[in-house]
Amino acid sequence: MRRYILLGAVLLGLAGCGSKEKAETTRILLHWHFAGPGALEQVSDPAETKRLWSRPETRALWNQTLDKLARAPRHWGLDPNATAPLLRPLLSDLFETEHAFQWVERGGQEAEWILAVRLAPEKRGRWQTNLYQVLGSWTRQDPAPDPASGGWRWTAPAGSGVEQILVALREDWLLMAGGPRGNDSLARAWLREIQARHRPLPPSTQHWARLRVDWPALGRRLPPWLRDLDLPLTDTLATTSGERLQFRTELQFAQPHGWQPVPWLFPSNLIREPLVGFCAMRGIAPRLQPWMERAGLKIFPTPNQFCAWSLASAPFQIFAAVPVNDPTNTMRELCRVLPPWFNTNSQGRALGWWVVPTNFPAIIWDGMPFFGAYCRPVSEPAGQGFIFAGLFPNNAKSQPPPPALYEEILSRTNLVYYDWELGGERVRSWQLLSQVALLLADRQQLAPTTAGAHWMFMLTTNVANVGTSLVVTGPRTMLLTRTAPLGLTGLESVLLAHWLEAPGFPWSWDWPAMPQPKRRSSTNATPRQTR
Repeated sequence: MRRYILLGAVLLGLAGCGSKEKAETTRILLHWHFAGPGALEQVSDPAETKRLWSRPETRALWNQTLDKLARAPRHWGLDPNATAPLLRPLLSDLFETEHAFQWVERGGQEAEWILAVRLAPEKRGRWQTNLYQVLGSWTRQDPAPDPASGGWRWTAPAGSGVEQILVALREDWLLMAGGPRGNDSLARAWLREIQARHRPLPPSTQHWARLRVDWPALGRRLPPWLRDLDLPLTDTLATTSGERLQFRTELQFAQPHGWQPVPWLFPSNLIREPLVGFCAMRGIAPRLQPWMERAGLKIFPTPNQFCAWSLASAPFQIFAAVPVNDPTNTMRELCRVLPPWFNTNSQGRALGWWVVPTNFPAIIWDGMPFFGAYCRPVSEPAGQGFIFAGLFPNNAKSQPPPPALYEEILSRTNLVYYDWELGGERVRSWQLLSQVALLLADRQQLAPTTAGAHWMFMLTTNVANVGTSLVVTGPRTMLLTRTAPLGLTGLESVLLAHWLEAPGFPWSWDWPAMPQPKRRSSTNATPRQTR
């Protein structure tokens, strides 16, 4: 009898080990927690951020974005005219209160997601009623009661990525969860946390928002261009620094990143005032090498750093420099590969040509009405060579940049990337460049009367310094820090405004083609009089 008892205990122990091993295969693909607007003020008082957020241009773009998001379920076959009035007030509530979202994967196959929203008593009824109507329209069925949670359950349509939807209210929290049929362990876990601690997640005390993304685990779900970036897991905390927002993103690599510091090399004779932006990055060779091989470029050794800067004199005064050992022969290799590639892929478009002069190794972007881009080899007096590129002629050498700019970079031995800019000036430049890019791509431009255009124009005179840095913190970790009034650089602000104004937002970035000129009908044309 004792043998059977012992055998049973061993089997139970093995079963327990198996369950633990299965639990360990659970991966959090995405985690988002917004502590609410009040948490931002508890961390500090970001006066500059609050001032920009309260501007009428920002509020108009924000309200327009919520209006569009309320109509986004048309992507799933819902009538936007029927669902938008139900979802719009919920979206307003969502960003005015604490909420959390989590998406997990179990066993590499099954996925669950959950949204928890903390609601005041007067808003709970509206959320339940509106969600029930929207989910009823989507699933075309009445919900079934779920006794375990006290909520309701819908069977999701085929092809929606989940098999069931659960909506439940527990204390101050409304939970909405999706996942495979018969497996809602994530929802059960959050409901137990609320029952025990009155909230699904621990409260945040040092930040007002957190976003954790496991990019490697999301690999097969990402579009090819994003998958090719091979991003590590990122964990971002949003806090404040003085009067501005600060985002601190830890990059967690699965394997040692192998980054090694190399001496910074700057083309000091080419970098001149009046600077409105400067960035530099080193240790790029391991990332750059696969792209060069794919393009057929044979440059040895692989370039390992670069710097770029912009001037206030003209919006097209953007320059970049890459230090190389042999600038002339490196330029010859670029001339061998890049112009044929560009000229072949730009046929039929108003993009001009990349031309190689007969007497000098360089690339000239010919046939462009707005700027005269170029790429050529240069050498500093000390002998260091660079590949130098620009969209517009450089200023005459007069005043060099302040020494503090270089000191900020040279003083940190673990610095991988540095970027500083005057945000308003860069918004102005990138806005003009974006219009030129759309024109050359035969796409409609952003109308000056849109909310996005008004918002960008407001930023040009209201955003000052924006700073970004990436430093090594360990063999498998790096830390990216961004300090800015709204958390965005000039380029990011312009890209965001165009996406928010895109006709297919939020599902598409595409801008419609330019309308073709109308041709006069031959039937209506006045016949030519003959003599």
